[in-house]
Amino acid sequence: MQIYFVIDILNGEVVRAFGGKRKNYYPISRFSRVVDVDDPISVVEVVKPRFLYVADLDRIMGKGNNMGTIEMLARKVEHLIADCGFKNSEELNGLRFTPVLGTETFDMTQLEDVQIPVFVSLDIKDDRLLSPCRFEFKSLIEYLNTFSLLGIIVLTLDRVGSCSLDLKTIEKAVDLSENPVFAGGGVGSIEDLMKLKEIGCKGALIATAVHKGLISLDVVRDGYIRQF
Repeated sequence: MQIYFVIDILNGEVVRAFGGKRKNYYPISRFSRVVDVDDPISVVEVVKPRFLYVADLDRIMGKGNNMGTIEMLARKVEHLIADCGFKNSEELNGLRFTPVLGTETFDMTQLEDVQIPVFVSLDIKDDRLLSPCRFEFKSLIEYLNTFSLLGIIVLTLDRVGSCSLDLKTIEKAVDLSENPVFAGGGVGSIEDLMKLKEIGCKGALIATAVHKGLISLDVVRDGYIRQF
């Protein structure tokens, strides 16, 4: 199972994300046991992850962007995927990293216009799929099954930073999806990663557990959970 280390960028800095309440996010150095810097490049140079997921909260929230920084980060890892609040297929032209199309901002009815490999993020808050279009959780996954995606990310925003998995929702996605499923939000331990692997997840996004010292840096540096 593949492991992506996560950084959330807000106001150009890596922040501590919790519960999807973005107005309460603060610089990661005030929380982390493994980094004492907030600059995205410096954080990645300290952690040295093999695979990296970036959320450009500035662009998602419509208050700027960190695209140049993300392109620099892409050169420091084996593979980088990023949710930058993309709203249409035209915004994907010329990217030097793999885009994540989040249901919070991207109208999935435009997915047929996308000509490059992508991830789709099912952004869930208060047990509701955040989406500008008609889809609900089940119907969206069934629709996504008509596309060949790099993966779908089940991102339970309420669980971000909580070290408490929503296994029920993730299991439902695994059962429904014909694309690889990645879990985001709430991973708190190696045991959680083992559970995800056992139910059929192909990957997981982690950050808080690493910053708290609950999951070793070695895990994100290797990039895989290889056995039970």
